[in-house]
Amino acid sequence: MGDDVPALGVLIDLPLGILMWCAILRFLLSMVVKEDSKTGVMRLLNGLVMPPVHLLRHATPRWVIERTGPLYLAFLLFILRFYVAPLALGYDITGLGGLPLENLILSVRTEVGL
Repeated sequence: MGDDVPALGVLIDLPLGILMWCAILRFLLSMVVKEDSKTGVMRLLNGLVMPPVHLLRHATPRWVIERTGPLYLAFLLFILRFYVAPLALGYDITGLGGLPLENLILSVRTEVGL
């Protein structure tokens, strides 16, 4: 991970990043699989993503339809991870690859040789 990201930034970013990517995956998967499908992946993603989506329902604008709720959640998590957390904790992000979770994934990818 980057040397300039404090440990608190990593601890905050990792769960938010995993939830963000799960929300994106849930939105994309819901285009080809029924939302109430009994498949294991969809049940896991629904269990992980839909409670925060339902919590944000009152703060979500009216033009965001229910099917795009996970995408809106992913957008808000990205804003938190890219702008709010670095500003609050005092570290710099240069791009999407500079976020702690994505930086970790890219460094593993480089070490493996992919």
